[in-house]
Amino acid sequence: MTWRIGDHGFEMSLSPELPRLIRDNLGAWIDGWLNGCGLDRTGVASWAIHPGGPKILEAAAHALELSPDALDASRAILESHGNMSSPTVLFILDRLRAEAAHGPCVALGFGPGLAIEGVLLDEPHR
Repeated sequence: MTWRIGDHGFEMSLSPELPRLIRDNLGAWIDGWLNGCGLDRTGVASWAIHPGGPKILEAAAHALELSPDALDASRAILESHGNMSSPTVLFILDRLRAEAAHGPCVALGFGPGLAIEGVLLDEPHR
């Protein structure tokens, strides 16, 4: 994943290897992070995963062994708004808030060089 500033704004490129990297590495990373918070994946009630694209969401769902509907909010925002860069996850959280989703909620984003950024929220609807 790279970002460059071009004549007309940011130019992003995604390696076709990105979904595989997420599939192979996200589960172990999230398990370690949640463990440090006193949780495991089964204790997470809702997920707000930045939808870089359908293959990114599929890879994340596979890596985290999520139910088919766990990423409905992420898919809906991707379908209605596309990838809006960093603010996309805020739209997902707003949708979860509107649906009165329960927490804990994990919000995840992916950045250049495949950095993973995460936040753990008590309740996404507050």
